[in-house]
Amino acid sequence: MRFVVMRARGQALIETAIALPVFLLVMFGVVWAMQAGVLGERVELVARYGGMVSARINPYQQYSVYAAYSAAAGAPLPTSCVTPPPDLIGNAGPLAAPATATQPFWQPAAGSTATGATCGKVLSNSSDLSAPMLLGRTAITVEAANESPAMLAPLFGPQRERIATLNQFESPDMATLIGCYAELQAAFEHSVDPTTDTSTPSVPSVIGTPASGPLALSC
Repeated sequence: MRFVVMRARGQALIETAIALPVFLLVMFGVVWAMQAGVLGERVELVARYGGMVSARINPYQQYSVYAAYSAAAGAPLPTSCVTPPPDLIGNAGPLAAPATATQPFWQPAAGSTATGATCGKVLSNSSDLSAPMLLGRTAITVEAANESPAMLAPLFGPQRERIATLNQFESPDMATLIGCYAELQAAFEHSVDPTTDTSTPSVPSVIGTPASGPLALSC
């Protein structure tokens, strides 16, 4: 027996005409989601990079007694924040070769990148601490946006912004530690000007019989 459906001719064309726009919309959406995901990852990496290098102008000076003497003399060392460069989001700068240049598809929208950093000090009063802890704090903010496809712009807007923030904590410099802790400040003042130390020095007694055996340290 043979069945012939006369009205089935051309049905595939109608189904294709209906499904093709939906398929293209989903495909462009997936591609745009990949672009937005890569940009979000780059923004987070730049924030971490900024937290790593911020307030590290010269750690050999900041974490030395020289910083305390310089601050006491009225010439404190600069501790301004280091803002991560916005070019790091798109062109891998200031990292040196062999970092490859970013292709235009993965670049953020023109004029959408912005970075900022603010530094300060914070006092931690956690219940797990035996005494308050003074920490240096650096707040890093990184912003960038990527353009939405024309067919998705009515749904998501012309651009999608990606923002990453990071609070980086580190040990404060020596001048801050000595200036904020009374015990350290008093010891520093006494070492600079011994006349300010009114306490009675503790003089150790003289060893009656010098040790004749080999020296040994025990813990």
